[in-house]
Amino acid sequence: MPKHVLAIGDINVDIMMGGLASLPQVDREITCESFEITMGSSAAIFACAYASLGGRISFLGLAGNDAYGDYMIAGMKEFGIDTSFIRRTDKVRTGVTVNLIYQNTRSQVTYPGTIAEFSGADVDEAVFSQVNHVHFAGPYQQTRFRPEITRLLQLAKNLGVTCSLDPQWDASERWEYMSEWLPLLDYLFVNQDEALSISKASTVEGALDWLRARTACPVVKAGGAGAYLYDSGQLVHVSGIPVEVVDTTGAGDTFDAAFLFERLEGEKGVREAAVFANAAAARSCLFVGGVSARSSRQDVEAFAASQ
Repeated sequence: MPKHVLAIGDINVDIMMGGLASLPQVDREITCESFEITMGSSAAIFACAYASLGGRISFLGLAGNDAYGDYMIAGMKEFGIDTSFIRRTDKVRTGVTVNLIYQNTRSQVTYPGTIAEFSGADVDEAVFSQVNHVHFAGPYQQTRFRPEITRLLQLAKNLGVTCSLDPQWDASERWEYMSEWLPLLDYLFVNQDEALSISKASTVEGALDWLRARTACPVVKAGGAGAYLYDSGQLVHVSGIPVEVVDTTGAGDTFDAAFLFERLEGEKGVREAAVFANAAAARSCLFVGGVSARSSRQDVEAFAASQ
């Protein structure tokens, strides 16, 4: 029977403004070539990618009692994600992120709404006892939820449930609670900038060494350059796959999902999982929005073979 994964985190829609004529300018209007509303949020993109690969996954988070909340929940159900753990609220509206895409860069403006309102204070053993793995995503915008994560990681450990975390960027660069989380994690996913900021190291290799001394399996994502991790005690660089990028939204979350899918379902080693994850992330960059690729395991394998 497939492992049961639980994604906990943010719920928001993404408004994609693609093909900007230039970078945004103060007091000046610019045009774009495309406009689209799509499913967003780090945790939801992760869940959609994991479900597309063929994994069994549930989602726990907070959505507003509004049209965007309906849209996000209906979209997750369409991907085959169990949404029975999602709560609804009238206090705030569902989060919204506007993505301004200029060439290969992306600027984002977010209305936190339910992202900041979600607390997770009522998440307990009854929830975690139903799953095999829990993935946390984007806690540094989840201001009420962040203080609960240590408790939940300890609860998971006591129940024998494995855990992973992708923190996303902390605008304060204080990385609050990170020292508590690292010893309790089975997998940590960070990009280069996050790894350097957390560790205060000057190189990716130095950052990875610092993280490895504190957490079981840190993985540093380097975009088109691939990923860095340790395998059997040796530092490994897994090369990325160069593509003509359409949109990088969700590539990192897709990497996380594909890596964990290969570890949990494929029972692959970390190096093999990273190779597969790089291919899944690269393929996702060929589509606008974080969930449009809908990559099955066969899609990723075929794409990797074609490269």
